[in-house]
Amino acid sequence: MTVTSALEVHSISFGYNGGKLLKEISLSATAGELIALIGPNGSGKTTLLKIILGLLPPSSGEVTLLGQPLATYHPRTRAKAIAYVSQQPALSFPLTVRELVSLGRYPHGGRGAESTADTLSIAGALERTAAKDLTDRRFNSLSGGEKQKVLIARALAQSAQVILLDEPTLHLDLQFQLQILSALKRLCLDEGITVITVLHDVNLASLFADRALLLSRGELRGFGPVAEVMDEKSIKDLLGVDMKAIAGETAGTRYFVPRQPFSR
Repeated sequence: MTVTSALEVHSISFGYNGGKLLKEISLSATAGELIALIGPNGSGKTTLLKIILGLLPPSSGEVTLLGQPLATYHPRTRAKAIAYVSQQPALSFPLTVRELVSLGRYPHGGRGAESTADTLSIAGALERTAAKDLTDRRFNSLSGGEKQKVLIARALAQSAQVILLDEPTLHLDLQFQLQILSALKRLCLDEGITVITVLHDVNLASLFADRALLLSRGELRGFGPVAEVMDEKSIKDLLGVDMKAIAGETAGTRYFVPRQPFSR
């Protein structure tokens, strides 16, 4: 079978008790692409990620991962192909950072002796996320931002072909926000990894994403190249904020600045 995309979401709907939280959402993601999910709180972004991951069954529609229906994957095989970082790094594992990051290698070999590939993947993940200096510290002693970096490192160590992230820059200062997104973008460019990430900062999406998916009240409001779907009108319609778009130094990028944010 020829795989034309890394991930496809076909007309996904989801809801409880007859109500729909997601309504006929479709998207495709190719290898080496970074897609930003953008929308107000409660728009269904996290729910969509959990369906793509296989944690929630859709009411209708189908997810295809690497050319194969997600529902047909064995859990270990699926874990080799797709990784996930949630938006809540409030876990309190009494493990060292390296021990926690090494758990990302579990789908590749279980609890046996650490292989050379495991060692290289763990070291590379810590390096990419600027978490190497945290290696021997206990995870439950870290700040929120440090925990977030370590959980992202665990996902990178998993060596999955698709990585899903729910607000990966949560709790991070500006320097580390740029560092983490630069590392993810480099994975896309160098290794053909597909990244789908929730971002609330439209400027970070403009800088790093290839395409953006705009989601509001469970409905798809736009999906395509960032320069085409993110403009003053779409941002105002989506987020309710009047923004001025300013052309960036790189072709196709633009910055968004609120117009008179405190006026009534």
